[in-house]
Amino acid sequence: MGIHGAVLTGSYDYRLVALSVVISILAGYAALDLTGRVNSARGRARWLWWSGGAFAMGAGIWSMHYIGMLAYHLPVAVAYDWPGVVLSLLAAILASGVALFVVSRKTMTIPMAVAGSVVMGVGIASMHYIGMDAMRLPAMCTYSFRLVLLSVVLAVVISFVALWLTFASRFDTTSWGWRKCGNALLMGMAIPIMHYVGMAAVSFTSMPLAPTALIHAVNVSDIGILSITLVTLMILGLVFLTSNFNRQLSLQSLELKHSEERYLMIAAMDAERQKVKAAEADNHAKGEFLANMSHEIRTPLNGIIGMTDLALETELNEEQREYLETVKFSADCLLTVINDILDFSKIEAGMIDIDKTEFDLRECVEGALQTLALRANQKGLELLCEVTPEVSENVVGDKGRLRQILLNLIGNALKFTSSGEVALKVQTDLVDDKTSLVHFIVTDTGIGIAPEKLHSIFNSFSQADTSTTREYGGTGLGLTISRRLAEMMGGKVWVESTIGIGSEFHFTIQLGHGEKRNLTVNDPVPLTILRGVKVLIVDDNRTNRRILKGLLRHWEMEPNAVPGGAQALAEISAAHASGRPYDLILTDMHMPVMDGFNLVEKIREQSLRSTATIMMLTSGGHRGDAARCGELEIAAHLLKPVRQSELREAIARALSTAARPPLAPNVGQDSPLKQRKPPRSLQILLAEDNLVNQKLAVRLLEKRGHCVLVVGNGREALAALEGSSYDLVLMDVQMPEIDGIEATIELRKREKTTGHHQVVVAMTALAIKGDRERCINAGMDGYLTKPIRTRELDEVLDSHLEHLRTPSAGPEESDARENTVDTSELLERLDGDFSFLPELIEIFRLDYPRQLKAMREAVSRQNAPELAKACHMLKGATSNLAATKASAITRDLEEKATSGDLIDAAFTLQELEKELGRVAECLEEMLPAIVN
Repeated sequence: MGIHGAVLTGSYDYRLVALSVVISILAGYAALDLTGRVNSARGRARWLWWSGGAFAMGAGIWSMHYIGMLAYHLPVAVAYDWPGVVLSLLAAILASGVALFVVSRKTMTIPMAVAGSVVMGVGIASMHYIGMDAMRLPAMCTYSFRLVLLSVVLAVVISFVALWLTFASRFDTTSWGWRKCGNALLMGMAIPIMHYVGMAAVSFTSMPLAPTALIHAVNVSDIGILSITLVTLMILGLVFLTSNFNRQLSLQSLELKHSEERYLMIAAMDAERQKVKAAEADNHAKGEFLANMSHEIRTPLNGIIGMTDLALETELNEEQREYLETVKFSADCLLTVINDILDFSKIEAGMIDIDKTEFDLRECVEGALQTLALRANQKGLELLCEVTPEVSENVVGDKGRLRQILLNLIGNALKFTSSGEVALKVQTDLVDDKTSLVHFIVTDTGIGIAPEKLHSIFNSFSQADTSTTREYGGTGLGLTISRRLAEMMGGKVWVESTIGIGSEFHFTIQLGHGEKRNLTVNDPVPLTILRGVKVLIVDDNRTNRRILKGLLRHWEMEPNAVPGGAQALAEISAAHASGRPYDLILTDMHMPVMDGFNLVEKIREQSLRSTATIMMLTSGGHRGDAARCGELEIAAHLLKPVRQSELREAIARALSTAARPPLAPNVGQDSPLKQRKPPRSLQILLAEDNLVNQKLAVRLLEKRGHCVLVVGNGREALAALEGSSYDLVLMDVQMPEIDGIEATIELRKREKTTGHHQVVVAMTALAIKGDRERCINAGMDGYLTKPIRTRELDEVLDSHLEHLRTPSAGPEESDARENTVDTSELLERLDGDFSFLPELIEIFRLDYPRQLKAMREAVSRQNAPELAKACHMLKGATSNLAATKASAITRDLEEKATSGDLIDAAFTLQELEKELGRVAECLEEMLPAIVN
């Protein structure tokens, strides 16, 4: 017992201290559990969980506080003022409510956490010191300001940590997870620290107690302590049970929701699969319809066009020829309309894919223009082409679709242009690491398009107006197809036009970068021979003069251009007088006043020939032109639009001082100057069920000197091939009993045991996506579409002639052996070092079979890039050995591979194998004579 004025010394009951810590830990766990419930609840349930949680958590903290106070025994009786006790409980509940509100937010920033921890910490500190003030005892309480401040700071810091840990664990759905238990233990240990620091901040000095101080005082006995503990544990236990039940219920609801979502997802996927199947079935039906329609329409057209061509080659009077030419023109127009409709239908049905193959862009562009050159010449139009120097030669894209757009737009320009010119310009707009945006501009001097029609012409079945439809014909689908194809290749189409002046059609496409190739194309003549050469261009067309000047400047030549013959003669005289005559004269043939031939005659008459080489460009060849070129000593005669590579080679050869054979006139495929050499007679099996097509094919082949056996279906074809072989089989695809595909597959199975390979070329009216690939995959070696074009038939026959030629010891074989290796050129390349030849031959003998094997594998896998790579390596070897023919065949095969055209690659490869065998034999025969 102390005396009046003496400091009272107390002691702790550590059992109650431990109990307070346990209750604190349980309260911390309740806080963590309640946060998850508040966070997952919505609406009124959220409010109930928040208010009930605040009460339970506050009661737990308050109980820890009062049991901790009761654990401190003083030597005097202590009672408690119940209003103060209730007020301290409310402070604990308020602090807990703030804490639950903060941690149940979607996000919690640092400022929010700090503000919440200050409110919660001050609330807990208030609970503690209000509870201390509720003590009624005969003593005066004295507080240490430093310890009080420390306790408040600890309350705020502990609150901050508790809030952050609780927020981080709000989505923990486990009942007794290690993280949740660890956080509860940390919080349960931290809160009592603040409490007992607060208890240490007070000291008691004995002082008489005023009677009025005990008005609301109650005594707390052991039973009271037990009651507080039990009630607190009951509240917290109820919280745990309710929270756990709610958690299980929420998990079941969540699982049910997920099951429902999975069911809906599976149902949606099943519905989508059904839609895909329906769409595939629809597309398949469309594909079958298009294939059948293509076959049914093209088959009779094949007979009409083919028989008309045959009739036009017979003796006819003028009236009969006019009638038949009208029939052929109408049939060609009908075929164009059918092709447009089929292409449009394929695009609408999504049956067109964009291929990605490497090809020569200039070759593609110039090839498309040469196809239309005769048509332009017939209308008296200049057909011009300009490919700017920055455009890549080797690109990756769909060569066939690009060619289709070019033919559509340029053909359209030729149709609506009656005089002047049609020009194509190719330039690059944007370049990145992988692709280039290539811009094509087709300009004409035609009728033009009204401004209000500039957009509608790209719609299906539309032209500028109905009068042009009647005058010029067409389906109005060409521009629509071109627009769709350009968009599929990552570009767009637009037009600029002025009525009566002409139009400019623009389109862009994305093309990938191919492997860079050397500027030299095919000819070994070095391009240094062109550098500094003085050239005079004579052409009445200003655009053509500009294009040729730009091209020659790019080759580092020195061009000058004049518009006519009179100006050319004056310029030649002036240059001759200045002591710097022209090295090369490049003249157009068709010019007003004085044409190209007259100009050359004037030059010869005036003895102005000096050292100038003369070359002539013409829009169309005529019979007798080649002979006249020879008489006037014109070095080359080229058909416009001339390919850049052809012009470069022709100039280089004409200027070369090396001994080279004279350059033959280079004219278009349809020109009368082009004379076909009669091929040797082939034994051909024709499998065709249509009588008209049988007659047409037989007549076309017999006119070319071939022997033909006709069968009506695949079964008969297999029977005919049972006991004999043919040089070539032309196999229709759609036939009764056994079609061409099945017959070819069966034939290839038989050949596995015999080791023989029968050449089979598809001949079909099908023109639908995948038909070519289907034929090639079935084992066919080539592909011809109906209606049969004589030029395409000749190309197929020519590509197989070397392969089909039987070996003999006749003059033809002897000539081939003589031309296999250019001995003089090979010796010149050795430069006297004949001892090196055996080593060179040995390397070639060991290396070329390996390259051939790589080529065969590439052809069998239809791997164009690998084939081009192997060809490039072998081309260098054959060129070094002066094996000119083998080098030319290899170069041809490389170009086919680069363009992605592997239809005839197998036969070209077989031709190459034969030639390489002759090269090896020739080199072996040369070796003893040279070494000795």
